[in-house]
Amino acid sequence: MSVNDNTARVRKYGLDFLKGIAACFVVFMHVRFPEPFGEYVARIGTFAVPVFFMTSGYFSLNASKSKTLKSIRRTAVYLLVAYLLNVVRILAENSFDMVAVSAFFKTKVFTIGHMAKFIVLSQSVISGVAWFLISLLVCYVLKYLLGRKLRYLGYLGLLIGVIGVLPPASNYFGLPINNPWINGIPFFIIGELLADNKDWVSKNLTNVLLWVAGIIGFALLIMACYCGKQWWYIGTLLLSPSLFVLFSRMNMPFNRFCLLGSTYAFFIYIVHPLVMHAYDAIRSFPSMSELWLRPVIVLAITVLLAVIYYTGKAIVNKPNNKDKK
Repeated sequence: MSVNDNTARVRKYGLDFLKGIAACFVVFMHVRFPEPFGEYVARIGTFAVPVFFMTSGYFSLNASKSKTLKSIRRTAVYLLVAYLLNVVRILAENSFDMVAVSAFFKTKVFTIGHMAKFIVLSQSVISGVAWFLISLLVCYVLKYLLGRKLRYLGYLGLLIGVIGVLPPASNYFGLPINNPWINGIPFFIIGELLADNKDWVSKNLTNVLLWVAGIIGFALLIMACYCGKQWWYIGTLLLSPSLFVLFSRMNMPFNRFCLLGSTYAFFIYIVHPLVMHAYDAIRSFPSMSELWLRPVIVLAITVLLAVIYYTGKAIVNKPNNKDKK
């Protein structure tokens, strides 16, 4: 049961709202509140990145190869910007000492082991949060090459993820979850499946059932704070799709908060680590009250920079009225 391209791409402001919430949680995962509250927020926030993968998969259903290529180019640009900003951060942290930075890259970055880890698992000492962009790029490239056959890799990734994070396998393997094979492609194809089976989802996944699944997922993420990270993946598999479907059903008007998810999301994702490091460099010894405000301040500054950037971009791209006449 398939939906056509136009149906799959209808604007859903509920999803924009959810992506806005996810963008805030991404910041709060990296800019922690004081513990133990910060740990709870970070665990709950693991639902956020899968939401972005699912959204990409949802709106990629039946996309033409030209549109997929456009997505590949756009993601590659975001990734390049993220890496350049990370290099700037590394330079700043080393007081722009080129000798120290050069030694860092030679011994930590340009090694066979590190490059293999980067290519296979999107794990890098200089990627930071950009692992998501690498994984998303892998999803789009494989989507372009494999089409719907990508789903088989998604199913395999789900199986490996579930087996790998639960005992007894988790007792022997320190399996990283943040990579394209376990976090990226599986949630990307979940988004595709939700778009491809909208009628079935509407009939069988009632709001009550989704709320129950979401609450169980939420509880498992909280439990991960005490019982180990192996419960993250299971909790996220329940919470993220449940929230995705619930918010996709919400008939809400576009509002300013939706901008966080519809327009500013990638900007916030890429820029907030730089804002975090700059803030920490300026405020080396914050008080306890400031530590509670720090995540909100970093988020507010990042959003303000996004507003300035996109407002300036709109002014530059605005057609000249005189030219129209």
